[in-house]
Amino acid sequence: MEELAIFRIFSSFPLFGLLLPEISSLLITPGKGIAPDHIYVEGFLLLSVIICTAGIRYHQKQERIVNLEITTSA
Repeated sequence: MEELAIFRIFSSFPLFGLLLPEISSLLITPGKGIAPDHIYVEGFLLLSVIICTAGIRYHQKQERIVNLEITTSA
């Protein structure tokens, strides 16, 4: 669980590190496009953050259900 949270945090750093320069270059020179490699990397990083977030939420929901069952049965 903790490893997923740490992975999510550290995969966000390169995502923002790629997005910020791309957005600023698009604002300065609108005709210049984003390299396809950057789009693939940013998409993969975004997908991994989404998957980790969904995994963390699912795990927390399962823990709440188990805790609720324990407190109601006791």
